[in-house]
Amino acid sequence: MLLKTLRDQIDAIDSELVALLGKRVAVAREIARIKKREKLPILDPNREDEIKAKVKKLAGEHQISPLIMEEIFQLLLDYSRIEMESV
Repeated sequence: MLLKTLRDQIDAIDSELVALLGKRVAVAREIARIKKREKLPILDPNREDEIKAKVKKLAGEHQISPLIMEEIFQLLLDYSRIEMESV
């Protein structure tokens, strides 16, 4: 396969990833609205632990480093929390 073809595939996947992350952040904002209305804390450490455990398991199933995926999702969780606090 040509290098350009593979790079085009990477570009398409990156676009999908960004779109999905945008959808995830939008859902997090909706969750923030509910939490604020119900006077619940934004931070839910148990939920974050569940997410990270699930991601690590999925990473292993897809031959991706679980530790790297945990780090990536920690960044995503941190960013989601920032967005949620701004709602």
